[in-house]
Amino acid sequence: MNRLRELRKQHGLTQDDMGQRLGVQKAAICKYETGRVPIPNEAIMELCDMFDVTADYLLGRDTVTPIFKERSSVSSMFMPVTDTVGVPLVGRVHAGLPILADENITEYIPLPSSDVIAGEYFYMEVEGDCMTGEFIPEGALVLVRMQSRVENGQIAVVRIEDEVLLRKVKWMQSHLVLIPSNPKYEPMIVSGGDVEIIGRVLEVRIRGL
Repeated sequence: MNRLRELRKQHGLTQDDMGQRLGVQKAAICKYETGRVPIPNEAIMELCDMFDVTADYLLGRDTVTPIFKERSSVSSMFMPVTDTVGVPLVGRVHAGLPILADENITEYIPLPSSDVIAGEYFYMEVEGDCMTGEFIPEGALVLVRMQSRVENGQIAVVRIEDEVLLRKVKWMQSHLVLIPSNPKYEPMIVSGGDVEIIGRVLEVRIRGL
């Protein structure tokens, strides 16, 4: 996982700011940060100069934290380096935007860096009572690892058109069955259309506990 989002946030830059500096659209910055599109070589060189880091550090290959200098090209200094990382909390997802777009992120929740060693992670606040049988009440926070495939019986975040659902997944031949854990609701069978598995739920957190 590259460190572009981390570096951008530490410098107080928005995705629009970064896009203007690199001469690309905001959507491209989002794709670079989530790893959906590799960062072009020329952009890597410019980013390394902008943030005063090595390419290996930017791309997540080097765990050694560089010594940062104050630069006039950035809007703020780096925050102190700790052994925690900020995992974005996604609020209500806006239609047509990637789930980790700035408009969807309400805050960052600190987690030990050893808990998120590889991959892209986010927290999502649960809406509704469809998963109470799995001890996931409304208002709980679920930690999600972004991945496009999950195994039978695993709980996943699934996007169907412009709606994002939290359900247990079961594969039946070419069909995807989304199973709630509250008997008030019926399973949903998806056989095609605009559907995407966003990630797998790894942890449930209840605020205040």
